[in-house]
Amino acid sequence: MNTSLQHPATHVPVRSVPLLRVLGAAALITVAAAWSSTHAVAAEPTLTIKMAWYIPPGTAVDKQGNAIAKKIEEMSHGSIKVLTYPGGSLLKETNMARGLQDNVVQMGILGVHWWANQEPSTSFDNIPFLARNSENLLDALHGKVGEDIKAILGKHGVTVAGWGFYGYTGAYINVKHPVIHPEDFNGLRMRSNGPLPAAFLKHFGAVPTTIDSSEVYTALQRGTLEGAASGMSTFVSRKWIEVGKYITALKSTISVYPTQVNAAWWNGLKPEQRKIIADAVASTERDNAKAIEDEWQNDVQIARSRGLKVFVPQGDALKEWESKSHFLQAEYLKTAGEQGQKILRDIASYVE
Repeated sequence: MNTSLQHPATHVPVRSVPLLRVLGAAALITVAAAWSSTHAVAAEPTLTIKMAWYIPPGTAVDKQGNAIAKKIEEMSHGSIKVLTYPGGSLLKETNMARGLQDNVVQMGILGVHWWANQEPSTSFDNIPFLARNSENLLDALHGKVGEDIKAILGKHGVTVAGWGFYGYTGAYINVKHPVIHPEDFNGLRMRSNGPLPAAFLKHFGAVPTTIDSSEVYTALQRGTLEGAASGMSTFVSRKWIEVGKYITALKSTISVYPTQVNAAWWNGLKPEQRKIIADAVASTERDNAKAIEDEWQNDVQIARSRGLKVFVPQGDALKEWESKSHFLQAEYLKTAGEQGQKILRDIASYVE
């Protein structure tokens, strides 16, 4: 048969077959390499972190906690996984510090003043009118004040990975009558949120008590408490505005809520892992500072829309509250001592 009559489409030169195979294999290698580089985030994590906070969902602390977890995973390209336990689902405000010390969680957002039973100087953030605003205080925390706090917490097996705020405290809610002047606290059974708030309430005739913030709603509802001190954020997020009637909304005290870590765990990390975590927290700090300013305004509006009588001291009224709060610095120094004096000096150097 004359092979020259074969259909040209079925004719494959003998030498072309291995060339196509080579080209095909090269193409597969190229595709595989490209897939590998673009899908690196799918790799199994080499580090898993448990992170907790006890402040309710939707608050500035909750938003910062979720943002930190997301940033860590993004910045590590998935090599670090963060398991979050928000809203007191694992640890509450009364046992968060112990949970960090015992490595129940490696990271936690905790009010610095909750260390005051062991380190009285950490209650500085319960002193009203220390800083002009959250941005001002954040600058101080990135300076000498932050180093002071890290040195104090280091004695208890904990350090600070970055900074944040719960919001403005120094607000008061009650079921009895408007509190226009501090003397109006006289006779009220009030939940306090730390030793200094308790001293302020007692100074003006209230009967302060300490209970977990998760129990205040029921206590107000049943009448075992007549009021509580905290922040507007707590009044709204924990629904105390459903049982309270009157609010005095002071924008005077900024609660510092650092992202704290178990020190032994932190020191055992690779340097690049510590940097990723620290950078992730730092990337959320300014947003958190702005969030608490916006949150305060929004929460005042929410409380008023629910029918509560909200008094916001301004002008001479605000000056009255400030002047009648001055004794708290001396009260603070009774237990905080020289360490407390140093913290106050270091804060003053940033706010003056």
